[in-house]
Amino acid sequence: MSKLKLFLLTAVTAFTMNAAIAGEVIYKWKDSNGNIKYTQSKPPSGIDYVTIRNRTSTKTDAVKTFEAKSEVVDPVAEEQDKVIAAQNADKNRVDAINAQRAEKNCVISKNNLEALNRSTRIQIEENGERRMLTDEERNNRLKEAKDNIAKFCK
Repeated sequence: MSKLKLFLLTAVTAFTMNAAIAGEVIYKWKDSNGNIKYTQSKPPSGIDYVTIRNRTSTKTDAVKTFEAKSEVVDPVAEEQDKVIAAQNADKNRVDAINAQRAEKNCVISKNNLEALNRSTRIQIEENGERRMLTDEERNNRLKEAKDNIAKFCK
C-alpha cells in the first residue's frame, strides 16, 4: 500500500513539473539596436518575435521548439503593449527635444567663448544700465562657457 502511494505521488509530481515546464514561454526578438533579446514577456507592439516553448519528454530533456507568432490574442497583453509603445514614443520625443536643446546650448556657449576671447573689455547691460565686466567676472564667464561647451557639445 505504501509503495502504491509513493508511486502515485511520484507520478503526480512528475506530471505537474512537466506541465509547468511545458507551459514556460520565452519570446525571442531584436531590439532597435539589432541585439537579440530573450524575455518572458512579449516585446513592445510592432516588433516581430518568435515564441519559444520548453517541452519535455521521457526520451529527451527539455527541447526548445520555435513556433511562428502566436495567434492567441490576449487583450490585457495588447493593452500593455500599447502603453509600452506610447511610453517609448514619448521617451523618444523627449530625447529628441533634449538633443535639440543641447545643440542650441552648444552653439550659444561657443559664441560666448568666442566673444569673451575676442576682447578683454566686455560691456553688459544690467537693470537698464551699461557697465564693463571686471576681470574676475570675465574669467568666471570664460570658465562657464568652457564648462558648457564640455557639457553640451558632444
